[in-house]
Amino acid sequence: MKSSKFIFPVLLSVIAFSSTSCGDDDADITPIEPTAQEVQRTLIPDPAFEAALIELNLDNELDGSVPTENIEDVMDLVLNEKGISDLTGIEGFTNLYNLWLNDNQLSEIDLSQNNRVKFIFLENNSISTIDVSNMPNLEKLELKGNTISEIDVTTNQQLQFLILDGNNINALDVSNNPELFTLEVLNNPLSCIKVSQSQLENTPSNWVLDTNDTLSLDCN
Repeated sequence: MKSSKFIFPVLLSVIAFSSTSCGDDDADITPIEPTAQEVQRTLIPDPAFEAALIELNLDNELDGSVPTENIEDVMDLVLNEKGISDLTGIEGFTNLYNLWLNDNQLSEIDLSQNNRVKFIFLENNSISTIDVSNMPNLEKLELKGNTISEIDVTTNQQLQFLILDGNNINALDVSNNPELFTLEVLNNPLSCIKVSQSQLENTPSNWVLDTNDTLSLDCN
């Protein structure tokens, strides 16, 4: 029974030593600071394009890029007469609905990622080609005063408004555009426009053609 007197002091010493050791280890641990998530950015190499976005409060610094989150939900983009020559970065506007770029300096344009767009106005640029085949919702397309030689609108069945005056178009097929009530093709080297039977029999009054242009079911 005498030996039991020495057990408790020994145990208390062990516990005290363990507690002190754990405390020292915790003190040596450097807390890990959470790292901020990097902001995704979309490249905008044309200073004129980026400056126009800054005017719209979609960017705040002319540095060749814009935060993607600032533009991905933009539905309306009106940038007429801004001196824009390169539209790289427009692909970041994934919810774009309405696009106005009249009177700029564009020679090419890629809207393949903007397949929700309904209205496109590109009057008085120097655009030679444009692909609208991936735009099922397209309703209005104005391309007056460019250098376009051909355009395919056969997949744009919702198209209502098509302005092509002053281009180099020599063939046009609108037979698959039943809603097309406005068509202007003045000053193009056209001679024949392919149409549907319904369009041939009930040509809308808002179709404006050169005097030598004809409508036909077959332009071959």
